[in-house]
Amino acid sequence: MSGLLLVSGGCHAQQPATPYSVAAYRATLHHFAQRRAGLAARYRRATTPAARAHCLAEARALWLTALDSTVFPAWESTPWSFYGQSWEPRQGSVACGYFVTTALHDAGLRLPRTLLAKQAATVIIRNLTTEAHMHRYRGLSQADFVHEMRQLGPGLYVLGLDYHVGFLRVREGGAVQMVHSSYTGAGAVVREAADSSPSLESQARVVGKISDDPALLRAWLLGTPLAARGCTVKS
Repeated sequence: MSGLLLVSGGCHAQQPATPYSVAAYRATLHHFAQRRAGLAARYRRATTPAARAHCLAEARALWLTALDSTVFPAWESTPWSFYGQSWEPRQGSVACGYFVTTALHDAGLRLPRTLLAKQAATVIIRNLTTEAHMHRYRGLSQADFVHEMRQLGPGLYVLGLDYHVGFLRVREGGAVQMVHSSYTGAGAVVREAADSSPSLESQARVVGKISDDPALLRAWLLGTPLAARGCTVKS
């Protein structure tokens, strides 16, 4: 598990995992990559800040669609284990940190997947976004924390807990979903309502709203590799 302290390798209730095909998954990811390449070409040709901002807004929507419709469903039901390092959905097992970095990798973000997966959650988040997009909470009840997330607005967040890391997906209608490799309950990758997830219990919580960071969106759009920063675990 990756967490704030330890490191290692209202939505609908959790639904059965969708059928998965390696070939179909790879083909769909390739389709998204082609769409991203076309959008990147438009971004490079853009001559005004407004035109570039419009491309980034489209990039954000495309990136979230790839994660929501393809990457997260593919990884659902992949078993959790403390040392799980699987690169492939539904094969082997995947620890919470490895799920976060591998899901982002599958969606097209070039990042040091293995190195970041071993870090504390705060280090993972700082490698993806800036302090301006980070929010910290301590001592909040689960319900109050979910309320705070609704106030922050729709988007994709990386969530760090005392001993865990995952995603929070806040929807336009206010539903808050936790997407993570869960060491509780099913012991697998799940998408579940945040307000009832036993894994969300924590004294300290930190979130990074990665979907609102223009620098990260540009890196994803243009295929720019992310350099690791501030990593305390090297191997």
